[in-house]
Amino acid sequence: MARIAYPDLASQSDEVLDRLRRTGSLNVNRMMSHAEGPMLAYSRLGVQLLLKGKLDPVLREIVILRVGQLCGSAYEWHQHVAVARAVAMDEATLQAVSEQAFDRLSDVQQIAVTIAEEIKRESGARAETITRAQLHLTSEQLVELILVAGYYIMTAGLLLSLDVEIEDGPSLGETMATSR
Repeated sequence: MARIAYPDLASQSDEVLDRLRRTGSLNVNRMMSHAEGPMLAYSRLGVQLLLKGKLDPVLREIVILRVGQLCGSAYEWHQHVAVARAVAMDEATLQAVSEQAFDRLSDVQQIAVTIAEEIKRESGARAETITRAQLHLTSEQLVELILVAGYYIMTAGLLLSLDVEIEDGPSLGETMATSR
């Protein structure tokens, strides 16, 4: 059970209700709607990263899944396994991430995992890791990858601090698949 109650939908602004409708009323967004302004900005950034970014979606999901592992966020893992499948991550890659068998990933995927780990453990990626990443990614993609890692570390902090439950309804991946 969540540590604080989800806000009553009847008390939410039309803008929040619209955002919740478009995002499938995920518990993370419902909980965050206690703080309307940050929730709306967070949601806009999330949509940008998930649907409008320049980073390969499979690479993005590898980073998010690794962050979920590092943070111990079952919610992130649950939601983003479904997203990974929705963006056509193959089962071998998903299994490699699940088993933390990163040597089975491509070079760029391994570098992305390393960036996520360094940001989580050391508050920033090392210069040598960034140099390696630049061999595979444009500057725009690299910055986006770093933002994805940070965004989902922040999200895990909220989820874990408030013990946000996994929804009974459709996952984010299912919502994304039906909205295409």
